[in-house]
Amino acid sequence: MAKRLLFIALGVSLSALAGEPESKDYLACFKKLVQQTKLVSVQLSVPASEFKSDGDPNTVEVVFVTRKEDGPSRVSDDGKVVFLYNSSGRELVDLLMRAFDIRAQARCVASNNRWRGP
Repeated sequence: MAKRLLFIALGVSLSALAGEPESKDYLACFKKLVQQTKLVSVQLSVPASEFKSDGDPNTVEVVFVTRKEDGPSRVSDDGKVVFLYNSSGRELVDLLMRAFDIRAQARCVASNNRWRGP
């Protein structure tokens, strides 16, 4: 279901960006990144501050946070982990889009819009 929501949001976002000529390369890179990245669902077993990403550049981990002390829903600075606490489907989509944007900025824009892989 999360992947379905992501693709719906991606379609809307891509449509919005499509009108901007300078974002054409970024858009292609973003789209490729979404297609090649796996979403992995993880149940949090340690405090969120101690959570270690799997280190796999081909995944985005969605971590379900059950304790309020672990903080609000958010995306890690590198876009590799999405922490969810009592989130709606819409918030999940927004956070996933943010994660992919962070990753696309790091991989596509920083390298002069050339795709470098996940």
